[in-house]
Amino acid sequence: MGKYEAAFSRLGEKALAQLEGPGGFLAITETHLVLVDEGGVQRLELARIRRVGRGEAGTLLVQGEESSLVVPLKAFPVEELKAFLEGLKPHVARARKATATPSPLQGPGPTREARPPEPPPPPPEPPKPPVWEEEAPPKRASVELAPEPEAPSPPSPKPEGKRNPLALPLRVLALLTLGYTVAFLALNPGADPWVLAGVVLGGLGLALAEWSLATSWR
Repeated sequence: MGKYEAAFSRLGEKALAQLEGPGGFLAITETHLVLVDEGGVQRLELARIRRVGRGEAGTLLVQGEESSLVVPLKAFPVEELKAFLEGLKPHVARARKATATPSPLQGPGPTREARPPEPPPPPPEPPKPPVWEEEAPPKRASVELAPEPEAPSPPSPKPEGKRNPLALPLRVLALLTLGYTVAFLALNPGADPWVLAGVVLGGLGLALAEWSLATSWR
């Protein structure tokens, strides 16, 4: 008998099934699943076990309704532990059935006397005609309203006059004339002053005339 089984035997409980490993001892009693290991004794009620699955850090988790039992995998041989937990199912079913069935030692509970059925309520009385009722006011003759006058339509905008089709070419020509005048002055700074003055006056006058023609005619 190992030390873990000896620790279980000191509890004075009868094991219906048991499994001992190098790191612990598992036992199924009439009402509980018991684990004895280095941490002490842990128990979980059979009737409250809901599922068995893998836990964290190499453990097996037997989950109950309110608490769980953590079984370290290294404490038992894996195949033997798997077979032991497979055999846990019928014990859980037996424990649930035992908790659901009332004990035969308990007698029937106190019975209550059945009350006689109450008589049905009387049918509602038909509505009585009113003693006095206000007469409805006479309908007034409907009055047709005259149609509202239509709002005057806004005046239509006056058609714009025709634009000069040569406005754009005349503006471009005015800019070219002005550019040619400036370029002549820049390229011939040493020319005769009267020639330069004539070019400036002629170029500016021609450019102004062309620009005026482009913007004045509608």
